[in-house]
Amino acid sequence: THPARALCLSVLLMLGLAAPALGMQLRVLNKDSHSREIPALRTYDRLTAAFPDLRVQHQIVVRAAAAHASEVAAALREAGARTQSDPLYATDATLSLRTSRDRRTTTMDVSTPHKVSSPEALTSLDRLRTDYLPATVGKVPGAEFAVSGDVAHDTDYLAHQNEKLPLVVGALLLVTFLMTALVFRSVVIGLAGVALNLLSAAAAFGLVVIFFQHGLASTLFGFDTAATSAIGSRVPLFLFVILFGLSMDYQVFVVSRIREAALRGVPTREAVLHGVGASAKVVTSAAAVMVTVFASYMFLHLAEMKQIGFSLAVAVLLDAFVIRVVILPSALILLGRASWWPSRTMRRAQG
Repeated sequence: THPARALCLSVLLMLGLAAPALGMQLRVLNKDSHSREIPALRTYDRLTAAFPDLRVQHQIVVRAAAAHASEVAAALREAGARTQSDPLYATDATLSLRTSRDRRTTTMDVSTPHKVSSPEALTSLDRLRTDYLPATVGKVPGAEFAVSGDVAHDTDYLAHQNEKLPLVVGALLLVTFLMTALVFRSVVIGLAGVALNLLSAAAAFGLVVIFFQHGLASTLFGFDTAATSAIGSRVPLFLFVILFGLSMDYQVFVVSRIREAALRGVPTREAVLHGVGASAKVVTSAAAVMVTVFASYMFLHLAEMKQIGFSLAVAVLLDAFVIRVVILPSALILLGRASWWPSRTMRRAQG
């Protein structure tokens, strides 16, 4: 009855839900954040308690000419000696060097007693890469060094994903716009599809942050979020890819019904009401099925799977019941004939 009011209120609601996403902290969730109900992880805890110095290891690899092998070994011993006086590292661990047969590659493991994702472990990796190794191995002529291990893997994976994620999202937005605009011969519908998909994804991210990063899921569902306190690094990627596919299905189905009525000469307002009414049962039924499927992920032990299931479930709910039932129809009613720009066929049908 009041499309402008409904549009404003629903958009404000979605933006309010999305606001916490601005403080989202991504992290690679590893064995330290998994549920301790998994028997293998309880065994892992007993092992790390018995041998804390072997909890996490940085694997240093140095490559240099064979003629400099002795210099590399001396430089690594000096770097190891520096770590022995640093509380970030395991001071009682034995530092052993291994050199390849051709004397071109030398490795050394340095341990830290802290958890893989802890700030201490991350700092210890950064200190090796930017301080201890450049000051020692970096002075050997022609020597190249790198640091691997669990901490390095998680850190580098997250940095790589954060670098590539905008490209993935950009490609999804571009494909969404092009496909929608081509199918409905409307740039406006294409832009609306992109904007609404982003809105539902952002609102889902905000709810994930509230429930998992801020611990509300622990209060309501009894989930152990204390060990996580961050969002799994792969959650945004899964949410964007899967949600955009589902959202496009809903959008094509709803807008197709609206367009069919508009092509028959029905005014845009009546066409929107008819299209939404004709597709509501199918959209809500499909959404209910998908929400049930995704919600089942929340019963798994892995924290990242809980977050993926929760984010997809709430995203589908918001997309089906707020975006497609309230925001999209309200916007199309307010736009009127402009909704179909620049389609000449639709302009002629609308008189």
